[in-house]
Parts: sequence; structure tokens; C-alpha cells
Amino acid sequence: SHHVGEQTHALNFDRPVSMMFKICLFLCFFGLQVQATCDGNPHKWDRQRRCDQYDPKCPELYSGCTVCEGVGGIATGDLNHEITPVKCKIVGDAAAMKKQGVVPAKPLWPKQFVNDQFYEVQIFVKHDPFCFVQIPASVSNGTHCYKAQEGVFNYDITKRALRIDYLQSRTTFKFNMTEKFHHINDAVHPEITRYGFDKVPICPCINVSVGPVASNWASDSMYLGREELDVEFIGGTYTVDHFVKGPHHAWVDTATGNIVRLWQPFNGLEVFHPNHYVDKVTEDLTVMSGACKLGAKACIQAFPNKPSLSKQFDNMVQSVKDYFHF
Repeated sequence: SHHVGEQTHALNFDRPVSMMFKICLFLCFFGLQVQATCDGNPHKWDRQRRCDQYDPKCPELYSGCTVCEGVGGIATGDLNHEITPVKCKIVGDAAAMKKQGVVPAKPLWPKQFVNDQFYEVQIFVKHDPFCFVQIPASVSNGTHCYKAQEGVFNYDITKRALRIDYLQSRTTFKFNMTEKFHHINDAVHPEITRYGFDKVPICPCINVSVGPVASNWASDSMYLGREELDVEFIGGTYTVDHFVKGPHHAWVDTATGNIVRLWQPFNGLEVFHPNHYVDKVTEDLTVMSGACKLGAKACIQAFPNKPSLSKQFDNMVQSVKDYFHF
């Protein structure tokens, strides 16, 4: 999709640079960092923005995280104030809810589901001036990019397949992309169908050596308690149960038992409308377009030789600068 009326640029780089740009764009969704992240909290984020599950490996950080801590919000930058914090009201911590006889539903995904109201703000380390290279990190060090996206989330772990149909995928330029993101078995296939006004069907294959995230990835997370949360993007106040696992936080809507929100301070915010889960998939998510099938014949490794990769990134960034006369 695109912003009508705004000036766009056709990305007619020479073929090697164009391919490198598009391949680097989506090196993401590799898996979840679920252990303690003892990075010293270099950006000095407060406990509202970041509060990891306690771990004795770094006891000076995040001791006693509780309800309405580590809840995050819509972040736009690394400074502690560069975030619109989600509004959170305490209903009761884990001990209080236990006294009331509450047994919270665990944050689990159905083995199959579609949710047509999926929103996210991806957070990843800035490797280039334009935030093209989208690689998640296991620590919060460095300067980050913040990229808002929305679309339809299709998930079928019985076939080790995930597809996100992005209806709005914003860029640092003044136009959006339309794309599909496939994760099938151990490979991802980012299929870009439109960039601005230009149709650019391309679908590289990237071997990430891990399948889509398991439906029960947070089954052993720690329960913090119950909150009332003004969930971003979908509007309204939801009564939710709050869980934490490592730096990851998950919220379950008490009315439906569905995951409504995920937050990881240096990986991103994800929101799923709790009333828009359809617990079955009516199509085969392993089926891809011709462009993706062609790309699958020559998968690249997600993390090739680092010096070589850095050189390719530098060349890509310089070519983009030359094209746009920066």
C-alpha cells in the first residue's frame, strides 16, 4: 500500500545492489531470546519501559518486577522519554489474585489461527541510515530503528508455517510497501509485491535454521498479576493477565483467553485483537508464489561471513545515498 499524493522514487538500482537491498530488508523473526539479558540496560530505560524477569546472573537488574512494570508502549526512539507508554491500572499482583482463587489462562497460541487485526512496531539495531537491514538482537546495545506495520497474521505450527500479510509496512521514506512474510520450516521468504507505486515482485529465501515460534513458547512464563490495559491500535480498556519470560512480556485477555499483546523492549510491540482469532487455517501456508518458489532454489544463509556481510552493507548504503543524492 502507499500514501497517495506523496512523491515516490522508483528503486531502479543496478541488479546486484537492488537484490542486496531487498534481501537484507527482512532478516528477522529468527526466534525468541528467553534467558536473562545481562546487558546493563545501556539506554537507562525505566522499569515501565523495561523490566526483565529476574535472574541471579545479573542480580543488580530488575529485581521484583511486578504488575504495570515492563509494559512498554509505542516507542519511537532510544531515549527513555521517546515512547508513548501504555496506560496501565493494577487490579492485583500474583499473590492477590491467588488469594481470590484466580487461575489465569497461560499465554498460548492455538496451533492454527488467523488474526486479521495484527499490529506491531518492530525494534531492531540500526545498521544503515535508512533502516533497511532488519536484524533482531539479543541485547539492547546500539542505536535502534522503530518500524510500524499492520496486517493479517496466519499461523499453522502443525505444518511449521507462518505467513504475515502486511497491508501497511512503513519505511523511512515517504511511502509504504505491500508484502507477505513467509516462514516455512527453517527458512523465511520475504515477498515484496509493491514498493510505493512500483510493482517489484521479489522473494529471496533466507535459511535461518529455526522454524516459526512454537505455540507454547510462553507456557513456562512467570505470572505477575492482573491489570487493566488501554491496548494500543485496537482501542478500549482490556482486563488482562500479565506474564514475563526473560525480556519478553505477554498479556492474555481475561474475557477470551487469547493473547492480546506482546512486548520486548528491544525487539518490538505486537498486538492481536482478542476477538479476531479464527482458530483454524483454511489454506495451506506452505504454498508460495512463483517468485518465492524460484527464490527457494537458492537459499542464502542468514548470517554469512561477517566481514563480507559488512562490506556488502556498506556498498548497499553508499549506492542508496548516491541514488537519492544524499
